[in-house]
Amino acid sequence: MIKLVTIDLDGTLLKDNKEIPKLNIDAIKEAKEKGCKIVIATGRPYNGAIKVLKPLGLTTNDDYVILYNGAKVINVGTGEVIYTSTIKGSDCKELYKESIFQGTNIHAFYKNEALITPKFNCYTDIECTINRVDLNIKSFNDINDDDDFLKCMLVSEGQNINRVINNIPSNLKEKYSIVRSSVIYLEFLKKNTDKGEALIALKNYLKLKDDETMAIGDAGNDLGMIKKAHIGVAVKNAFPEILSNADVITPVTNNEAAVAWAINKYVLEKENEEAN
Repeated sequence: MIKLVTIDLDGTLLKDNKEIPKLNIDAIKEAKEKGCKIVIATGRPYNGAIKVLKPLGLTTNDDYVILYNGAKVINVGTGEVIYTSTIKGSDCKELYKESIFQGTNIHAFYKNEALITPKFNCYTDIECTINRVDLNIKSFNDINDDDDFLKCMLVSEGQNINRVINNIPSNLKEKYSIVRSSVIYLEFLKKNTDKGEALIALKNYLKLKDDETMAIGDAGNDLGMIKKAHIGVAVKNAFPEILSNADVITPVTNNEAAVAWAINKYVLEKENEEAN
């Protein structure tokens, strides 16, 4: 019996227009009533996730959320940090030098979720608008080497990020977990940090078994949880890498309530309704 389901947001739970299909909401609420833990797993900070958690009814002391692509897991109701994985200020300085070399902007999130960047740019505005975070303009040279950060991101337009991905130095690949969370964001986290490790940490915290977990996703930053969950579900519109590693592929896309399809089949064990 599945007792823990981790679900990605963009391209998975949400339609392309960022709305939540009603079937997804209904399935999640029914699964929660059955006693299953439904956990949103996102690259967003808390303020960016809470606006999705509220309509799903996932804001009580019994609810959890995975943030920053697995770098932080918290109890939504109490704010208690269940798990965290951080890099250091010295790492951010190293990545700042790389951003200058690569010709990109750079963002970083302190452990307390404060966002810093050395200069305002259009991508900073996107980050602040979507995730409702406070912006701090600060030279990365002034960061303390021992400060804790959840993640650091190279930020630029899509074609430039494509180029950067093909030119990442081997020493950075060996030192960090690197995920592309969107067209414009290339994220650097502590080595072996991903949504899959966060899923395992939460599973252990809740004292659940390996075969009681399921994960649903579509993109590269979902690969860890797709591979480490007992049932890894790729939505029909998922990237090829996710489709090839999933145990199950939904017959419908994110726009057609793929999450509801998976929950109905594997948690609620009932026939799926027509998607809307």
